[in-house]
Amino acid sequence: MRRYLLIMILTTLALAACGGAPVPAGPAGPASVAPESKILADAGQSSIPQVGEAAPDFSYTTADGATHKLSDLRGKKVLLNFWATWCGPCRSEMPDIQQAIGESAGAAVVLGVNKAEEPQVIGPFAQELKVTFPLIANRDGDIAARYAAQLLPTSYFINTDGTIGLRKTGLMNYTFIKNHLDLLK
Repeated sequence: MRRYLLIMILTTLALAACGGAPVPAGPAGPASVAPESKILADAGQSSIPQVGEAAPDFSYTTADGATHKLSDLRGKKVLLNFWATWCGPCRSEMPDIQQAIGESAGAAVVLGVNKAEEPQVIGPFAQELKVTFPLIANRDGDIAARYAAQLLPTSYFINTDGTIGLRKTGLMNYTFIKNHLDLLK
């Protein structure tokens, strides 16, 4: 009887855990991994996006099937970070990016665009580093190519009007990130 009761309790607990609400992405939850993405029509431009120009638009589809675009974020400061799991400097700067964005009180957004890796590699990386901002799988590498992100990490700081405020190649630290987010218009 005791064993039967124990099995019933464990089964009830397991079923209750399965029916819980999903953990939201953001400051309190794990990163969401967008498994699909693509650069959008860009009037045939092929040069490196420059400071003052409109940031090339792209779309990404989250695991729940919702499609978003970079241009949907107009009105917010955006840090667009190109990275890969095998990139040591990318791994080093992720905690600093996480800290800076966590302190922005929603005034800024980070989109981490992964360069040419599969989504199933990205999730464990995000969990290990406790990243909560959206990570976008770009298996074809078309977004990284349009942004000329050959060297990793490469980051773009984007103003609230959708124009590029700064392009940075190489490792960033918390102070650099925070200062440049504050300088965005």
